[in-house]
Amino acid sequence: MTLSPADVALADEQESERSRAALPWWAWVLAVVAIFAASVLGVRLAPPGSEVAVWWPAAGLSVLFVLLVRGPRERAAALGVIFVVTALANAVAGRALVVSSAFGLANTVEALVVVLILVRLGGPRFRLRDLDSALKFTLAVLAGAVAIGVLAAAAVAVFEGGDFFATAAFVAASHAAAVFMIAPFGLLPPSVPVRASVAEMVVQGVVLAAVIVVVFHPAAGLPLAFLPYPVLSWAAFRFPIRVVVTETLLASMAILALTVAGAGPFILTTLNVTQEAALAETFLVTFAGFAIVLTAAQYELRATTRQLLATSRLLSGSLVEASVGLLIGERARTGELRVIWKNPTAAALLPAGSSRRWEGELADAARSALAEGTAVTVAGESRTLAVGANGIPDEPDRFAVQLVDVTDTLRMQAATLAAEREHAAARTTRIDLERQREDFVATTSHELRTPITSIVGFCELLADSDALGDQERAWVEVIDRNAVRLSSLVEDLLTLGEPTKKRAGSAVEADVDAQIDDVLRVSSVIAAKKNIELSATGRAGIARAEPGDVARILTNLVANAVKFTPEGGSVSVAASADDATITVVVADTGPGMSEETLAHAFDRFYRAPGMERDAVPGTGLGLAIVAELVERNGGAVRLESPATGGTRAIIELPRSAPPAG
Repeated sequence: MTLSPADVALADEQESERSRAALPWWAWVLAVVAIFAASVLGVRLAPPGSEVAVWWPAAGLSVLFVLLVRGPRERAAALGVIFVVTALANAVAGRALVVSSAFGLANTVEALVVVLILVRLGGPRFRLRDLDSALKFTLAVLAGAVAIGVLAAAAVAVFEGGDFFATAAFVAASHAAAVFMIAPFGLLPPSVPVRASVAEMVVQGVVLAAVIVVVFHPAAGLPLAFLPYPVLSWAAFRFPIRVVVTETLLASMAILALTVAGAGPFILTTLNVTQEAALAETFLVTFAGFAIVLTAAQYELRATTRQLLATSRLLSGSLVEASVGLLIGERARTGELRVIWKNPTAAALLPAGSSRRWEGELADAARSALAEGTAVTVAGESRTLAVGANGIPDEPDRFAVQLVDVTDTLRMQAATLAAEREHAAARTTRIDLERQREDFVATTSHELRTPITSIVGFCELLADSDALGDQERAWVEVIDRNAVRLSSLVEDLLTLGEPTKKRAGSAVEADVDAQIDDVLRVSSVIAAKKNIELSATGRAGIARAEPGDVARILTNLVANAVKFTPEGGSVSVAASADDATITVVVADTGPGMSEETLAHAFDRFYRAPGMERDAVPGTGLGLAIVAELVERNGGAVRLESPATGGTRAIIELPRSAPPAG
């Protein structure tokens, strides 16, 4: 089993956190005490007449210490601590100062060599994740053992007259065994779940202890040193790497203790104590190295297996599981097909007995898809399936099949085509209606304007005639007034009936200031009747807009403001401009508008609820025409009604660029 992608990300994050966190001060104190005690113990374990120790646990603790600290400065400090502590321990144990210093330097070089090789080959986050990392760790340990062996043997040969080669081999073996046993605790990868139970671990531990006792018992006379290996393999294949590393350390210490006590297959009458210890150390190197390599390889296998399971679940589960049928088929020599594996979706689509013999429309479609290399569609009564097939490399008689339910997809495609056809038909209808509206506007412009113009003209002629009496002249005035209203209404309807075409960017220009002055002059007569004050402030300049449209916009807004402002009120027109926009604000002191009225003010034929009740004249087209004309000229209009009362109409029109130079 292995880490899922989420597990890997979490583990890397945790490692990153560890890499940033320095060891606390008490950990440094603990390391100093442990290395010093282990060094003194190692010197005490030296066989009689030997210049070096049988086992040097300080070597493993020193490498572990350097692996646990983070950063170049901290590691340099840790190496300095190792030199001082191991040299001092040798001196305290009775060795000469020069020899103690040489041994301290040798221990420091060993730790440095091991860590440098691990960092160079595996990076600062080196972990025993796989077989490759285990082999790199083995190489680093052996290189460190060679370094310590050469340096220690040289010190013994120079200062104490000892045998260089014998000392080098003995020291290298004792140090390598210690590093193999202890250093892996600083290189453990993230935990991976295993199926082994605690009970199985206890049983295996008891069996290993029993085997060690049997093999290394003082009464044992048979060379059975190979027996612990199968039991250790049991742990490597089944247990977490932390358990295996811990068990290896305990077993190695037990084996070493029994050997030093004079028991086990390495106690031979032809060998002296030093040679027997050297054999035991060599055995421990292979024993611990075997455990590390095997458990790291098994960790890699678990990781790969878990990753494959996660990939399999990703491919056959979730959305894929719900929408795609996956199966593996097999073709017999007779040409018959059978299904050897299928996911639940495929099982629901296949006929019964397909695992023995697969036949029918889907089987025929799979044959065709496999032969042609393209998907084949199979239409049924209630669903439509797309059948794809491909061969499996190195399996000529087997093939993979994908069954995809495309019923909803085809329905959506059909619905899309129908919608596109309806859209095209609606567009054609809209174009036809637009043409009819344009024809209606052109016809109405002639058919309505001509008689109304005639009525107004003859009314003017009759008004100038001396033949009319007072009553007849009143009748003519009524006819003239209503004819003018009808003419205005027709113009409004024609304006709203024309297609909206923005004129922004055209060469037509309107003098907004002059238009404001004209509108106020024309409106002053009506305003004077209600004692309403008209005023204008600011200058706006030239707008890119149709002059007639600007005149109608301002006329409608000022007329509306005068109409709804009570006697004695005021109507103001404020003009301003910036680099791109001309703004005109028409404000009155009337009653204002409710939120509902503001929301519908620009709707055609809309009138506020109180207008009909109060018999206020109007058609509800004035503001709609304003919005239409402003939009045609590339501008914007909005209404505001402050809480203090009154209404503000804000118009924005594009400003004409000033002449160059």
